[in-house]
Amino acid sequence: MNERTVREVWRKASSFLRQNGIDSPEFEAEYMMRRIIGLDRAHFFAGMQEDWPPALELRLDNWLKRRIQGEPLQYIVGDQAFFGRAFEVEPGVLIPRPETELLVEAVLEEGTMISADRPFHAVDVGTGSGVIAITLALEKPRWQITAIDLSAQALAVAERNARKYGVEDRILWFEGSFLEPLKREYSPIDILVSNPPYIPAGEIGMLEKTVSHYEPRLALDGGADGLDAYRAIVRQLSEWPARPRLIAFEIGADQGDEVARLFQGMENVVNIEVRQDLAGKDRIVIGRFATG
Repeated sequence: MNERTVREVWRKASSFLRQNGIDSPEFEAEYMMRRIIGLDRAHFFAGMQEDWPPALELRLDNWLKRRIQGEPLQYIVGDQAFFGRAFEVEPGVLIPRPETELLVEAVLEEGTMISADRPFHAVDVGTGSGVIAITLALEKPRWQITAIDLSAQALAVAERNARKYGVEDRILWFEGSFLEPLKREYSPIDILVSNPPYIPAGEIGMLEKTVSHYEPRLALDGGADGLDAYRAIVRQLSEWPARPRLIAFEIGADQGDEVARLFQGMENVVNIEVRQDLAGKDRIVIGRFATG
């Protein structure tokens, strides 16, 4: 077999992706190759003139073919970056989005404003791969974290991610629908955070193929208007003896007013804030509540 340099393989892989309509083909080819040979960017580019191991060509070819068929890059390589950390993902588990980092930042900021050192109980509803729960556990070591998901597969991935970062013993994991698993004891909740399914059912087929064909519908489908999950959580919270101090939801770009109205119907609400993402679209709704 003729040996080729890393640069030659990279150029060929980039060209293949570009010809098949992949955005950022150079980056994606580089990322796949780096993951296969286990190098960071600096060492990858420093070694451009070295030979690409022929034994790795079949794996790279397989990854490239999967990518042009529409499979998300994150599923192919097996992880996604979130808050500066790599989290395992796999088909059947929602891929974390950069927008969700804004949700985590808001919860950390709001929690610190309420009390910088109080050991809050924070509940992550619809934890998926666990990025929210695990990030909160890492950033706020005194907080008690509970994570809930309807998908046993997602919980298994989330627990592996928690073990990777050494916080598996600081998070309670529950399988079930929204807050249902916590109803046995109605434990007080200080902070509730959720990135629930919020895509209207009729719009899922219009999403990019990487999303509509590959990511789990369970994590996308928010019902006819995209608001079913928010209604369910708010309805379940009405059964709790006390409201959380803080509720923070990620939302779709046109859902801010509707979700804010759900908060307005809750007891002890102090104020409600809709925050925008970097593109100026509504992305987070925060509800602050009085205690007692």
